[in-house]
Amino acid sequence: RLFNAWAKMESKSGNLSEARKILRRGMELYPKDYTLLQAAGSIEERLGNIRSARKLYGASLAIEPSAPTLIAYALLELRSPIDIRTKASNVTMVRKLFEEALLIDPKHGPAYNAFGNLERRQGNTAYARQIYENGIKANCTDAPSVYHGLAKLHLSLGEVEEARDVLRRGLALFPTRENNTLVPRNENVAFLAHTLAMIDLNVNNNAKHAKEVLQQGLWHCRNSPQLLLGMALCESRLGNDNGARDMFEKSLMADQAHAQAWQAFGVMEMRAGNFRSAKLLFECGLKNSPTHGALWQAYGTLESWKGNVGTARILFAAGIEKCPHHVPLYQAWACLELQDGDVITAKRLIGEALTRDKRNGSGWLVAAQIEEKMDNHGLVGLILRRGIECAPGDAELYIALANHEISRGKIDSARELLEKGMEINPLHAPLYHSLAELEARVFNIEGLAKLNKRAAEIFQSDANAPPTDEALQAMRRQMKHGRSTKMPDGITALAEKIGVESDEPTTIAGVSMDDVDLDSLVNNVLCGFGGESA
Repeated sequence: RLFNAWAKMESKSGNLSEARKILRRGMELYPKDYTLLQAAGSIEERLGNIRSARKLYGASLAIEPSAPTLIAYALLELRSPIDIRTKASNVTMVRKLFEEALLIDPKHGPAYNAFGNLERRQGNTAYARQIYENGIKANCTDAPSVYHGLAKLHLSLGEVEEARDVLRRGLALFPTRENNTLVPRNENVAFLAHTLAMIDLNVNNNAKHAKEVLQQGLWHCRNSPQLLLGMALCESRLGNDNGARDMFEKSLMADQAHAQAWQAFGVMEMRAGNFRSAKLLFECGLKNSPTHGALWQAYGTLESWKGNVGTARILFAAGIEKCPHHVPLYQAWACLELQDGDVITAKRLIGEALTRDKRNGSGWLVAAQIEEKMDNHGLVGLILRRGIECAPGDAELYIALANHEISRGKIDSARELLEKGMEINPLHAPLYHSLAELEARVFNIEGLAKLNKRAAEIFQSDANAPPTDEALQAMRRQMKHGRSTKMPDGITALAEKIGVESDEPTTIAGVSMDDVDLDSLVNNVLCGFGGESA
């Protein structure tokens, strides 16, 4: 136990080589301890030594089969199949490993979660649901993982309310001390709290309730970077930028490699007009996570906002070179070229984006804008209809196609498209705005009344009501703190900790512009998907 605990502490700190040495020392003293072999296998897997990991898991199982080792072996097969030639996982073997794990320990929550996830990915949703429900009935020792798995299944099926109900039931098992002094802390509650809060924040637009849920999760896991980031997003949504900054800083102090926190923090400062702060945050994020595509995209967008088209182009090109599978980078670069008047390069970039992911609705929107810019009006409608076929859940595609139909005088067709969009995504407010404008254009008073009633039922508010005092105060705070010329002390401290200079105008993502052939970088990326660069 001592060797296991010591190695776990080192691995949590990122010292995998030291953890390996500790476990090897323990295995020399206790060669028949199957838990040491399993822990050593986990370290080897994280180091990328798949063959060694598989061998250690097998040796552990030969001494004594245990649920954690069986699960680890099964997950290794899913991630790195034995059959190198076909690269296909032996799903039958994996199922047997999960079944054996549950026979050995019927209350092992991670086994139900991993087994259910497998069946969900295989498309066996009914069986996956049964596995999760069996885990809940078994009153597992790690219940949060089972509830979280079932909630993810509901979300994958578009059943948001069912997912919310499952997450609430799971959280109810772990109240905070204020409600019950006998309940111990459970770090895995963070997963339940984070997912439920993100549903409240992004689906229901209820930042206040999301914040309450996150506070419950933070009671169980005080330094969770994900929960602290969620708190920052809630504070930002509520208009409390100073509170958001505090939460962002805490999240990054807990994990300075948390790329999403660097990106979200930078985007908040960028939207507030604090471009120097945003630049520094993106620099810090890229120094820690150079393969995080969203950081490159946000940084490039910042430079385009500042009018530095050449710098933005370089950032997008460098980002694609580092993260070739991050499709939004291609879209952002295409939009930049479209705004700069280079429709040929924009068309090539968006073509590559749609080749990589045709289900991304925003890509079809950009493609339609490019054809409109080239006066190919006949293609615009065809592209948008193809976009709806490939990404039927993207509400903005319905709005764009409806606007195209209105421009051609097809009012009924536009109305049908907007109503179809509202059926698919009833919480997307711009659909209601677009339909209201359409009905007002044709003086359809009865249609406007019905639409207003429908919107009031869904959004539970009067669209014509003035903003509340709380909303006005939030707007005033945002205007007051926006476009600050002074670098906040917290951001400067974070940058110093990372080792990024706050006043280095010739640096992009930690690399001096003088050290890179920038034209070659852009050309090489463009030539990577065919043709001469424009």
